[in-house]
Amino acid sequence: MQEISTFAPSKINLFLDVLSKRPDGYHEIQSLMAKIALGDDLKIAVEEAPQIKIELKVRGPFAKGLKEDKTNLVYKAAMAFFEYFNIKAHCQIRLEKNIPLASGLGGGSSDAAATLLALCALFGIELNSKRKKDLVKLAAKLGADIPFFLSDDTFMLAEGIGEKLTPVKNNLKDDIYVVIANPNLPSPTKEAYNGLKLPKTKKTLTKNSKIAKLVNEIEKGGSLKQLSPLIYNKLESSVFLYLKEVQELKERLQDSGVALMSGSGASVFALMDNKAKAEKIEATLKAEGYTVFVTRFWRASL
Repeated sequence: MQEISTFAPSKINLFLDVLSKRPDGYHEIQSLMAKIALGDDLKIAVEEAPQIKIELKVRGPFAKGLKEDKTNLVYKAAMAFFEYFNIKAHCQIRLEKNIPLASGLGGGSSDAAATLLALCALFGIELNSKRKKDLVKLAAKLGADIPFFLSDDTFMLAEGIGEKLTPVKNNLKDDIYVVIANPNLPSPTKEAYNGLKLPKTKKTLTKNSKIAKLVNEIEKGGSLKQLSPLIYNKLESSVFLYLKEVQELKERLQDSGVALMSGSGASVFALMDNKAKAEKIEATLKAEGYTVFVTRFWRASL
């Protein structure tokens, strides 16, 4: 069997506005997404076979509650790959789950994207511009965040349902630490979106100019002080109504740095430029029973 090991980084949303709900149930969004160096590890092995056979095993600190059958997003991604490229093979996938489930960090989406890219590499499928576009379309059918994880870019502006992606040049200094805290509670994406009160007009000019300023600050290497007033997450207004623990966590982290809920929660992140301070907060919150990580923005070279 041919085998490959790969890393699936998670993400945070520095900006997330929900513009409208589409007839197909998806939402039109505008988001600035950033990969971080906290992630899952995958090992994928394949060999030719008369029929498609996928075996998925999940291990790791956050494996509990994650099924190993065809309902798993990694399994779905592998099956979609084999069907799209008309390949029959025996595929063994080992997933080491280090990202909490339903945490707003995009773990499942990143795992699915890593699976697609690993299978392309294993079967020698070169991703020219047309194939990359086809892979993005295939990924978008599986989940709105998956196309973002197919690229090597740290920051991307995401529009549409998340499949319209524009790379943002990263000129931020390397001394920014990302503290991720989770109250050990799931925050289902569907519930977070369903609780929103959406405006009748699709676009809000004030917020659009805010995300443009945020993109500009990242591209010119702005400071945390300049980034702070520009970060935003519309889903907080919905999630805070039924998960007060997330709101309380954000308020605590805001005392120490630039803080925001990521995605549909329940994780909250804070951006800091002092490692000792970040590690002190990590130790304090861990002692209280929270799941906490200190990490950095992910770069493809890491």
